[in-house]
This record gives sequence, structure tokens and C-alpha cells, in this order.
Amino acid sequence: MKLSIISTSQQKNSQSKRVSKIFKNLILDIDDKIECFNLDMFENKIPLWTSEKNEDLSFWKDRLDKISSNLNSSDGFIFVVPEYGGMASPSAKNFFIIFNSGELFHKPGLIVSISSGNGGAYPISELRSSSYKNTHVLWIPENIIIRNVNQFLPGKHGDLIPGWMDDRIKYSLKLLIKYSEYLKPIQKYINRKDFANGM
Repeated sequence: MKLSIISTSQQKNSQSKRVSKIFKNLILDIDDKIECFNLDMFENKIPLWTSEKNEDLSFWKDRLDKISSNLNSSDGFIFVVPEYGGMASPSAKNFFIIFNSGELFHKPGLIVSISSGNGGAYPISELRSSSYKNTHVLWIPENIIIRNVNQFLPGKHGDLIPGWMDDRIKYSLKLLIKYSEYLKPIQKYINRKDFANGM
């Protein structure tokens, strides 16, 4: 099994990147046979989507296919999404415009929203309502909101992180793994040729 963990921050050395690495370790604690692909959208310099793809040939010709291949071979996804001004990050929205060629088709996704303060709910609502149409990603019913993310460190959280957070994350990750396992057989029934886009 392979899971992709996508950090959608637009900042260098972001909290999203740090949380993504922590989630990779938590997954391997559950099952060390799971392969994890970490994608940091800042480090990979993923440009804003444009139909004029000659503006950044180094990405569209060299890096896009490699990233797409890793996503395509993944069975499930974790999106770590910072809240910017009460919204999902532009990089998060950009991801679903660029990678909508079947990489996420009918595969489960877990949204992990993070906030430096007491926010974090809006990115979940935004992604659930607008990101699935052409990507066909299947958001699982569970999601994670990590508030006061600067204090987030499993087993050693700061005072503003609730004690039950670790158990909730572990529960959600175990569910995602099971969704990824049980939805795998459905891939053979998918018709991307005739029904690539949603209605």
C-alpha cells in the first residue's frame, strides 16, 4: 500500500511540512510496510496552473510526470492544509486543478487542517465542497483540525493541544488505511475515458 502526504503551504519550512513528516512517522508506527510519498508544494515549486504551460517548462516537462506517477500509484491521500484568512491555501486549490488526470480517482483522502490560532474549520468545508468534481477524490467522513499547531508534537504537546488529539489522529489514520485497502478493487471498474469529469 502507498499513501501520499501533501503539504499545501506556500512557505519555506512551514508547519504543514513539519506536520506532514509527523504523520508519515505515525503511519509507519501503525504499519511499517506502507510506502509514503511526501509532496511539499513549496519545495517542489509547483506553479499556479495556466493553460500557457510554456511559462515554466522545467515543471511541466520535467517534474510534473514524476509527481503525477507517484500520486497515481498511491492508494490514499492525506492533505495538510493551512488556513489562510479563513480559507484553504491557494496551493491546496491549485493542486486539484493541476493533478486532475485520474491520479485521485475514487481514492480516499483525509483532510488535516492546521491553524496557528483557534481556526482551521473553513479549509475542510471549502475542500469538501469544491475539490472533488474532476479529481473524484473521496473524502472520508473523518477529518483532523490541529489548532495552535506550533504546540503540536505527539506525546509532548503544549498546553493548548487537547490530550485526546493523538488518539483521534491514530483512529483517523487507521480508518484511512482501511478505506485505501478496501477501495482498491474498485479501480478496475472506473471509466476515465468517457467520464473523466464530474457533472
